[in-house]
Amino acid sequence: MINVRWLILGSIFILAVISFADKTIIGLAAGPIMNDLNLNYEQWGIVGSSFFWLFSIAGIIGAALSDRFGTGKMLLIMAVIWTIAQSMTFFVASLPLLILTRVMLGAGEGPFFATAVSHLSKWFPPESRGFAFSILNLGNTIGKAVSVPVLVFLIAKFGWREAFVILGVFSLIFVFFWLWVGRMKPPLSINEPETAKSKIDWRATFRILRSPTFVFTTLIAFMGYAVITFSLVINPTYLIEVKQVSAQTMGYMKAISGGAGALLCIIISIYSDRIYKKTQNIWKARVLLTSICIFLAGVLYFLFTMTTSVPLMTSALILENAFILLLFTLCPQVVNSLLPERKGLMSGIMMGIATTSGIIGPIIFGKVIQAAGTNSAAGFNITIQALSVLLILSAAIYAIFARPPQQGNTNNVQSPRKISETVN
Repeated sequence: MINVRWLILGSIFILAVISFADKTIIGLAAGPIMNDLNLNYEQWGIVGSSFFWLFSIAGIIGAALSDRFGTGKMLLIMAVIWTIAQSMTFFVASLPLLILTRVMLGAGEGPFFATAVSHLSKWFPPESRGFAFSILNLGNTIGKAVSVPVLVFLIAKFGWREAFVILGVFSLIFVFFWLWVGRMKPPLSINEPETAKSKIDWRATFRILRSPTFVFTTLIAFMGYAVITFSLVINPTYLIEVKQVSAQTMGYMKAISGGAGALLCIIISIYSDRIYKKTQNIWKARVLLTSICIFLAGVLYFLFTMTTSVPLMTSALILENAFILLLFTLCPQVVNSLLPERKGLMSGIMMGIATTSGIIGPIIFGKVIQAAGTNSAAGFNITIQALSVLLILSAAIYAIFARPPQQGNTNNVQSPRKISETVN
């Protein structure tokens, strides 16, 4: 069974790599697409935002459905949608059609993280989930390390439309692979509550969703996802046009910072697991550690605007990537502890709300940069510095107000009503 467990983790890791490549290609192909379709920065901001128009709501609905009908089936459906959306991009010849493909892809990507977290929770016990979730997040950063240089090459060699189709082919290959792997059953040794098919007590659940722990966990995830959105949609252009690095150097910077940042995130996640195993205290192991790292991420992101040194910028990106990734390793465990039998629902709602920053962010980023006129560097830097300050503030608020249950062991599960009384 241990071998099967690692096969499942490896499979979801690969799907995370594909997911990241699907999201990041739009930023890498920004120049050619804007030239071909004659788009300005404000229009490009709408393109970046469109990916998230259905992303959040699909994340909540899809994650809830995965609790009811099975996480394995939901992961299969998502891979099919990614295949169709990316393949359709080959035929894009106008802004509305480009937006349509991005909206479709966003709807398919929305439930992925929460569904993957829920699926892995069936295979790994609580004291190992920090590591398992960090491997899931490693897929995103390995996606950056591997896919960015490859995609830059494919876009330059074959064209941006062909690069999108190639990603669609990879999703299709995974579909056939998951038809076999996704049918495997998790071990019975992980004692988790089997209540997903029972009716949800929405009154008690809403009280949990209004608790300071859920609200401020979602807030810090919201800010973290705003940084991720900037990195996906705007940062490649920022590095090339403002920092004056070549497209090839930009690709190497993202690859190195992504890979090294992911490894550092795994190390911190293992440290978090050890704290939890020793103390059984989710606040110390997950909340406090996250707050410290996000505070440092905000400081580093602010300093990033003040240098043009490639080594210094890459070093800052390594640490910033690791700390932001840690959010999506530890925060799901915090909200899941509030309602353990509904992990898909809790993670889905948190991520659904948090990823709305992907709707708002690109539009604001585009408007600020466009408003800067000929001094676009100022627009880029103001945007990054504002994000930095908001990260620092959210980290402080999270440490002060988030108070998950002291005992995080999901083997001792309380009812939703009792948990809602606890968190309030």
